Amino acid sequence: MLKKTATIIAAFIAVITLASCGNGQVIYDRAEHARPAATGQSWTVLVYMCGGNEETAHGAASAKLESIMSVDYPENVNVVVQTGGSAKWNTKGVYNDYNQRFEAGYGTLYLADQAMSANMGDYRTLTDFLSWGVSNYKSDNYMLILSGAGGGSMDGMISDENFDGDSLNLEEISYAMSLAGQHFDIVCLDASLMGGIETAAALSTCSKYLVAPQSIQDSDTFDYAGVLQYVCDNPSSDTADICKAVCDLYYAGSEANGTAAETAMSVVDMSKVSTLNQAFDGMAGEMLVSTNQMSDYINMTNAVSSAHMYGGATEDEGYSNLIDLGDTAMKIHDYVGNTADAVVDALNDAVVYRVCGANQHDSTGLNMYYPISPDNDELQMYMDNGVSVNYKEFLRKICPSCSVEDTLSNTADYTSSWAWTSYNVAMEQLQYMTVLDANSYGLNVTGDMSVLKDVAVNVYKADDKSGEYVFLASHKDLEQNWEGGVFKDVFSRKLPRLISKCVTIRLVKDHGDYAVYSVPVILNGEKSCIRVRRDAQSGDYDIIGAWSGTDENGKVTSSLHPLGAFDRIAPLLAVYDEEHKKNDYATDPAGMKLRAGVSESNVPNGDYLFEFEITDIYGQKRHGTPVRAHISGENIMYE
Repeated sequence: MLKKTATIIAAFIAVITLASCGNGQVIYDRAEHARPAATGQSWTVLVYMCGGNEETAHGAASAKLESIMSVDYPENVNVVVQTGGSAKWNTKGVYNDYNQRFEAGYGTLYLADQAMSANMGDYRTLTDFLSWGVSNYKSDNYMLILSGAGGGSMDGMISDENFDGDSLNLEEISYAMSLAGQHFDIVCLDASLMGGIETAAALSTCSKYLVAPQSIQDSDTFDYAGVLQYVCDNPSSDTADICKAVCDLYYAGSEANGTAAETAMSVVDMSKVSTLNQAFDGMAGEMLVSTNQMSDYINMTNAVSSAHMYGGATEDEGYSNLIDLGDTAMKIHDYVGNTADAVVDALNDAVVYRVCGANQHDSTGLNMYYPISPDNDELQMYMDNGVSVNYKEFLRKICPSCSVEDTLSNTADYTSSWAWTSYNVAMEQLQYMTVLDANSYGLNVTGDMSVLKDVAVNVYKADDKSGEYVFLASHKDLEQNWEGGVFKDVFSRKLPRLISKCVTIRLVKDHGDYAVYSVPVILNGEKSCIRVRRDAQSGDYDIIGAWSGTDENGKVTSSLHPLGAFDRIAPLLAVYDEEHKKNDYATDPAGMKLRAGVSESNVPNGDYLFEFEITDIYGQKRHGTPVRAHISGENIMYE
């Protein structure tokens, strides 16, 4: 819902001040300046740039300003930038205690307007900028670029450091654009994870095309210079062609950064989104039917769990709760019938262009919200703003850990689901017992095994420094008899290491031919996570890159970036208490240079703790009795 915070204050113009800005400069004077002659139709490009933590720490937004200034704009192309949202700007002449508006020129930013700092995460600040921009810069075509931290459709985008990390949700962005009174030709979201069906639905009445990434993006992947130069060179070209150029330039930028494998961006024709929404609601209705029988629900949840996933997906990274829309439809086709075909057809009609890297080959152009790790606030956000009534009811029936209200559809919660009722009866009858002798460790389960989704073994090592047991990994080196409920640990004693050190490593997603893992670390003095790819055939590991995961508000405040030889890394090990509450500590706060990557080797000799972890069909976890063990060479002795 719309937040009520201070709106932008009346403009205060400074005069005749000059400050350097990298290779460009900021001029506090809006005097006319020489520009190349017009080349075709006129364009106004409005850039709403919230610097956030990435600007304060790394100057990411300043680099974007530098890119914007590298273009010599003809008379028919106006580029106007509003800055704000950062505790510190690395461009001289751009100040954190003001919201400033600049006309972009070649090598120069000309101050056009400024006011005391206002919340970039308030819809009224965005409204004021858009209204001012379309009023003062009339043109044939309008493009809006929103730049800042992204969190996906439920968590929105923008994180204003000066206002407690406040952000814009989709309702606020849509409302601000509608109040501006201008239907935009193109809306580009320079923010991770924002290319979703919910985003397209919210902005479909405000723009002709949406260009946005489905995945985590690198901070400098969006090529401002390339995009704006293309507009200058091709102002009269078809709007869709400009959008395609944005995607192609984005992919080229990711190739230059070494992150192309993780890239996923699309162009959406917003006139086709209404049909897509109707098709999705129809498929969601069939998904809802699956909650009437436990066997149907088991099939459904297993199929959805296999869909392509985006963003954070571990305890250390946080959970973005986003999966691919088209891949989901194809994975659940056997259980929802031709409603899945209708979604795929409508999706292919709406997504007119897309680019994706090797690790995103299942990307179909739009992500969707799905509570992999249910969060009550996110779920309530979907109840308030989601367009599919059937999907709302489906979500309420699969999230037993959440309590939300939906006043519009008045849907029932999970307790009204027959699948939940059958599950409860089965869980009351389920029993599991640890089986142990000196040479083996096992788990026997009696009852209805269909309510269980996964069985794994957690491995902890006694740490010499802390004296506590630290979590290393969950493994599935098991002899498994699911029908009989018998599981025996046959741990190979091999686990991944980073820079030859033990690490806490968690599975992000198993894609079959490869799997992606996440390792928490201290990287150059800051908490981060390293994404690692393991090839299923060779068993080799490759480092994809590092990112800080999501913040407490679900935003991606730093982007995926490659690691270099001079980066200093210290693995973060997770320590759990008896209630499985976690604390982290670094093995070596000073860190080590990345002279070696990730490889598997035998775990060190010493004392360990093993426990079975059981995950049920609703994602709830239970743990068997932990047992101590001593590893020496090839031998494991259980106590």
